[in-house]
Amino acid sequence: MENTVLDISNNVKIRGLLVFNHLLGGYALYTAFSWNLLLLSYIIGFTLGGVGISIGYHRYFAHRTFSTNKFFEYALLAIGHYASLGSAITWVGVHREHHANSDTENDPHSPKYNGVLRTLIHVWKRYEIKLKYIKDMLKDNKLKMQHQYYFLILFAFIVALLLLVGPVYAAYLYSIPAAYVFYATGIVNSINHIGGKPHNIPLLNLITSGESYHLNHHNDSKAWKFGTYDPMSPIVRIIKNEN
Repeated sequence: MENTVLDISNNVKIRGLLVFNHLLGGYALYTAFSWNLLLLSYIIGFTLGGVGISIGYHRYFAHRTFSTNKFFEYALLAIGHYASLGSAITWVGVHREHHANSDTENDPHSPKYNGVLRTLIHVWKRYEIKLKYIKDMLKDNKLKMQHQYYFLILFAFIVALLLLVGPVYAAYLYSIPAAYVFYATGIVNSINHIGGKPHNIPLLNLITSGESYHLNHHNDSKAWKFGTYDPMSPIVRIIKNEN
């Protein structure tokens, strides 16, 4: 795995998953629109993005801003998996390189060089994630296993969900929330870096689960609380080990 080229922009499986989620979500919204179910999708998406990505992939695995026990570590990894933005190893590798080269030509997803729209929809250049950014991750067997079997696990989950609840409920319970997380992450990468530098835009936290205190995060990437009204900070406070 150490020598694997992790293709961010042209990964056929990731792009296929995105197309599937948009098609299934569009089908459900067109044939069985429901404000109540759409609200449920928002709650699930906000939770997936907040707990799985913001707390799990970002604050815990990428920056190690807090420590926790094994139960919560596995739970964060599982929720992040369900959010469908790729394995923790891939996500962390991209994110650490972003911090190392923020808003330069070597930033994987700077809107200054990549364009706002392309960054919003995660169309980035193809590049190899450097070993130095994921060396610690490759020492963790569960993270290597999640990376190796990422799509198999997700495919099994989607098939099981379709069989259990049918396409409409599968869309509201999974596809629409996963698409929500995709665009929420894109908003952070694009809008919160517009003009070639990070910004705090607190109102966007209603979508991005606290990630739009983005200037604060870049100023202190080791802080587990991003800002005054960070909606994920109470959860971190509960699950983190006291030092």
